[in-house]
Amino acid sequence: MPHWKTRTLMVVLVLMLAGGACQAQETTDGMPQAAAPQALRGGSPSPYVPPVSVPSVAGQIPPLRLPGPTIAVTPTPAPTFSSGCDSAGCWGSDGTRYNAVGPTLVRPDGRNCQIVAGAVSCP
Repeated sequence: MPHWKTRTLMVVLVLMLAGGACQAQETTDGMPQAAAPQALRGGSPSPYVPPVSVPSVAGQIPPLRLPGPTIAVTPTPAPTFSSGCDSAGCWGSDGTRYNAVGPTLVRPDGRNCQIVAGAVSCP
């Protein structure tokens, strides 16, 4: 705990322990009035209360350990070879139909593909 926090905590504790010894008395008109001298107040003075010492916790709190990042790797699909083409498109070796749209082929999921060295390549 930083030094200023410890000191602030000690001041607050001492003020709380002192209670109402330092409070001003109020008159009937609501204005604060100075505290009466000790002889007029009666009772005995409150005993001295030493400040509370707070033990140091430095080195006792373990450091925060965060889990490592999770990296998901999706493997690239195996290449599909064209097993036969016609004017409407090509059939892949896995049975997938690639429809021809101009010079490109389109997979059923909408991705554009092309034939490179006999294999259907869909970047």
